[in-house]
Amino acid sequence: MNNIQKLVMKGNLNHRLFGATVANLKDSQGFYSRLFASVNELDEDGYNRLYALLDGQDFHDTLDVVLWLES
Repeated sequence: MNNIQKLVMKGNLNHRLFGATVANLKDSQGFYSRLFASVNELDEDGYNRLYALLDGQDFHDTLDVVLWLES
């Protein structure tokens, strides 16, 4: 299971929305494709830091994730 899949399957709403957004948009823009690859290449420490960062967000939908990433 890659890191994006772990976020979608095992995380809270913030993790699931982030993972699903990146996975869904990875074929539409180079930014999301690179982000998808970068998240999946994270080691355990990097993954845990990303997990903690996402845990502190308040995403309600995909648009919240996109706005957060592109701000």
